[in-house]
Amino acid sequence: MTTLASTRAPRADRWMPRLQWAGLALALFGLYLLSRPMLGWLRFVFREPGEDMGHGWLVPLFSLYLLWRQRGRLLASVGRPSWTGVWAALPLLALVWLGERGDQPRVTQVAVYGLLWALPCAFLGRAFARVILFPVCFLVFTVPLGFLGFFTIRLRMLTALFSSVLLNGIGIPVARVGTGLHCLTGEGFALDVADPCSGLRSIFALSALTAGYAYLTQRALWRKWLLFVCALPLAVVGNMARIFTIALVARFFGQQAGTGFYHDYSGYLVFIVGTLLMMQAGAWIARIGSGKGTPGAAASPPSPAQSVPTTVGAWRAVAPLLPLLVLAGMLLARQRLPAPILEPPDFLAARLGDLPGFRLARPWFCQNEQCRGIFEDLAVVPETGRPAACPDCGGALDEVSLGERTVLPADTGFLKGNYYDAYGRLYRVSVVINGASRQSIHRPELCLPAQGFSIERTRRIDLAATPSGRLPVTLVDLRRTVAGRNRTMGQVYFFVSAHHATASHVVRMLVSIRDRALFNRVTRWAMVVVAAEPPFSEPDRLRELEAFLEVLYPALRKGAPVLSEMKRAP
Repeated sequence: MTTLASTRAPRADRWMPRLQWAGLALALFGLYLLSRPMLGWLRFVFREPGEDMGHGWLVPLFSLYLLWRQRGRLLASVGRPSWTGVWAALPLLALVWLGERGDQPRVTQVAVYGLLWALPCAFLGRAFARVILFPVCFLVFTVPLGFLGFFTIRLRMLTALFSSVLLNGIGIPVARVGTGLHCLTGEGFALDVADPCSGLRSIFALSALTAGYAYLTQRALWRKWLLFVCALPLAVVGNMARIFTIALVARFFGQQAGTGFYHDYSGYLVFIVGTLLMMQAGAWIARIGSGKGTPGAAASPPSPAQSVPTTVGAWRAVAPLLPLLVLAGMLLARQRLPAPILEPPDFLAARLGDLPGFRLARPWFCQNEQCRGIFEDLAVVPETGRPAACPDCGGALDEVSLGERTVLPADTGFLKGNYYDAYGRLYRVSVVINGASRQSIHRPELCLPAQGFSIERTRRIDLAATPSGRLPVTLVDLRRTVAGRNRTMGQVYFFVSAHHATASHVVRMLVSIRDRALFNRVTRWAMVVVAAEPPFSEPDRLRELEAFLEVLYPALRKGAPVLSEMKRAP
């Protein structure tokens, strides 16, 4: 009996780790099949210049390098399957399902990164999961930054403030107006810290660099965190150095020199300054409490080898099969479920019509890329339903601009109209109706900078749009420089569907995810945008906006809104 028992333990040592690795490989392969649409979207994001995610290709390579560097420690840390990984994997799998069915690849991306830690933890144990924790967390630096756009204006203001202080400190008198810098002597210059110059992209890229540098050079965990936290001020300082030098070049060599060639290539200065400061900060942090001038050594030495336990409870042994079965069920369901059904847009009016107290002028957009003119009140040819040709270039005219027609999906719907009140004040109304793709609608804040606008302020309020309720809207104050003159205007937007009205892009996305994932339907949303000059920052302007929405909203919704769509008035 003793001999038989002694021979079973070595056999368990041989087959148990193999089954664990085989199960993990199968689970990761299933996760790859489930997340292939997200990976295709991520490749597109990395290649898109406007996303500034060119560093994304290097992030997974660095994570793989860290795993290879610790391969001995990884093999030695394989232990019994862990319930911790199982319970962590189940909600993450649900999040993957919501992201995939809801057409939200960023949600899927975050959930997949969590599963890259949870699944190894479930199959190979918590000790193994501790070793791979940082390489997996490092992948977060591949998540696109669109959701952090609200930080941009604050970074722009901070950069402009400190740059003006530095310039005045060295004897160059500069006046700061918002995010603009205006020289008061000599030929002068006028610079604006626009959205691309806010430093947000630099902060993200330098944070990734600092995280890797801290992990490799600092010994204690608190030192690593301290150096990583320094990434934010270091990137801000580097961006300030860039704006400061642009202003110096503009002051001594002319504005064209500062905003031309030097501006385009001075972005490297952010990383040069940031990297040098990061290395110096690492040297200083390594000296804290050690009395030594050299940085700490690399990560702590590998722990001694641990043998795989020879006895594994039956429930613990089969626990990792639970997320594996859920993965298989999700793959099968995705193959068998039909595509989500697109709701009809029958909650909206077919066209924007006349409103009491306002005159409607229908805009027409030239489709010639060299012209792109915008015209009103043109005679319409009955056979085509549109004017004959562009008055300026003779090109074709359409109710939608060339940019919208080119960029947005083909099944996107549009309603446009320019409304004039009795005093001649203009309200430009644009309604964008999504099709099957989520790319039909995005927050206006994402495309306004590309159109030459600077976002000065964003806030959400409730307006008395109808006698029965209040409409939540987002107000945006804008500034645009045209022919050397600043123009200010206001924009208000909100989202409506057959069942909801909201000013929040996040709420709209959550409702869409729920409807796609649970009810297999694509919620038809309309993004309503109203633009006018001047901004809606004064009480009188807000009252005028409310008066306009009181007649626009019911006409747009084919009648008065139901109470479930709007907040009841107090």
